[in-house]
Amino acid sequence: MFKKNILYKSINLEVFKNFLGCLTILFILVASSRLLGYFDKSIAGNLESDLILSILIFRAPELINLLIPLSFFLSVLIVLGRLYMDHEIYAYQSAGYSKIAFVKSFLFQASSLTIISVFLSFYITPDFEKKANEILNYSSIEKKLKLLNEDELSYISDSSYLYFSSRNENYFNQSIYIEDDANGISVISAERLKLIETNTATDFEFLNGKIFIDAASPNSLISSFKKLTTDFYEKDAEEESFEKVFNIDELSDKAQFEWAIAVPIMIINLMILGVCLTRSAPRQGRMISLLPGLLIFFLYLSTLIIFRDGISEDKFFAYFGMWPVHFLVLLTSIFLFMRGDLTSNIFFTKTNIARAVMALVLLIILLWLI
Repeated sequence: MFKKNILYKSINLEVFKNFLGCLTILFILVASSRLLGYFDKSIAGNLESDLILSILIFRAPELINLLIPLSFFLSVLIVLGRLYMDHEIYAYQSAGYSKIAFVKSFLFQASSLTIISVFLSFYITPDFEKKANEILNYSSIEKKLKLLNEDELSYISDSSYLYFSSRNENYFNQSIYIEDDANGISVISAERLKLIETNTATDFEFLNGKIFIDAASPNSLISSFKKLTTDFYEKDAEEESFEKVFNIDELSDKAQFEWAIAVPIMIINLMILGVCLTRSAPRQGRMISLLPGLLIFFLYLSTLIIFRDGISEDKFFAYFGMWPVHFLVLLTSIFLFMRGDLTSNIFFTKTNIARAVMALVLLIILLWLI
């Protein structure tokens, strides 16, 4: 029992140290990619340079949350791969460590990370994401409105247009605002339009006017008002890196909820799968499992994204949400537990052709995600 406790502490400490290292490196890589995108926007005049750091800080919880499953998965592969390569695995096996024992050893660490991920998904990320979007929206619309000309119908977003006869600081006189979206054409005509600017947002306040809802329809509605305040949201036309992964603003509430649940579930599933995948033969190298491991992770992630978007669009294949994907990964882990002798033959082939095919598939998935 004493020997098992020493091995338990040792293996968990190694996994935790590798987890922190992988998380740090991956965060720097992804954050740097985002940072370059923000600098490009700043150079183009669409973003204030002094807001870049604030945006990156507000995006950090979202980035960290999604990198936790990958970092933990890689740390399990690296540590167990080293044990097989250095033949230290026999010491664990002599102490009664089997695959089930390794899973039990990592369960506390995986559960702790799962709780952290749940907290980030439901309590931290939504608020921080909202603040980051408000800063981006405020910066872009403020610059665009300063460039508008009088007596011209000006394009200000994907579906919005603005006309005014004259301006005085934050006031636009005799203004007409047109919104053409999926709900129809809405027109707001007002004597004055006032811009209400805060540190993170720009709102439109119309004074003394009329609003025409679904103006092109025979059943259009007309209403007069003395003051009407609307939130202005401008979608960024230029996609950021890994937009498919991180941008969930336009998803349905159900899709957002299932995505928030999916990331913590990935931690447990990938931990079990990582224990099953790590079985290298002599002279195969301690990193032999990293390539198939990365391929499996990004296949798992991309499939979840497809199902997530399917939930939002009410696709038939996403009727049961993302649960079939998690269940399939769990079944794969159970199969590898029962038929561990097939793991090396399936995933750790020595042929360069198989490795090249796996690398090509991984590259295609990464290009799709980017």
